[in-house]
Amino acid sequence: MNPEQELILHIDPGSATIKVESRSSEGSIITKRIGYNALVECIKGSLQREMVQSGLLPTGCISFDAGNNGYRSVSIEHPARYADITYGNTVYPHFPLPRLVFRFGLHMGLRVQNCQMGVVAEGRLTPDTPMFHYPFSNVSGFHLCTGGNVLPECKSLHTLSSLPYLILEMPNNDDHFTSRNNQLKLGHRDLLEYMKDKEPDHYYEKVLIPSGRTLKDFLK
Repeated sequence: MNPEQELILHIDPGSATIKVESRSSEGSIITKRIGYNALVECIKGSLQREMVQSGLLPTGCISFDAGNNGYRSVSIEHPARYADITYGNTVYPHFPLPRLVFRFGLHMGLRVQNCQMGVVAEGRLTPDTPMFHYPFSNVSGFHLCTGGNVLPECKSLHTLSSLPYLILEMPNNDDHFTSRNNQLKLGHRDLLEYMKDKEPDHYYEKVLIPSGRTLKDFLK
């Protein structure tokens, strides 16, 4: 419909049709009659949106978004609480982890274009679940830097559940590390040495600092 036109509907309960009157800004008037079913279908058609089929979602998926431009975002909770961490020339096998969530953005099923990682509180996840500063390196806010590491193509969304394992095994450096993000104010190496023999719960007792943000902020 031309935005310069005014459309008026005349509904007579005793008639089987509706009179549609179109008035242009120049004053011309065009009228026609349509059936009630035609009007209903017209309204339904204007409200319809293209459906997005996600396919099989990854294990631990907590959020899925899709845009008309083909961009998709998937957030998952990482189930593992231990990983083999590398820092410099040192490997820390079976290293404890806080409770992690990841968010991956990708376009048309190609390579992952951006990654986010966050630390959430224990317990049932809700939009108001508190979040904490990630105490180690390569994370600024929620943005996860993978450096020169090339992430694999994602032909199917369910394969995203393997990415956190791959990311956590990448060598760590001191990028984006700050001792202000742990209660003990330890340097990177000292924090790794301190936590290597601890249980994951110890993060919440002695290490993590609340960020003032919630899971709802992470999923935006």
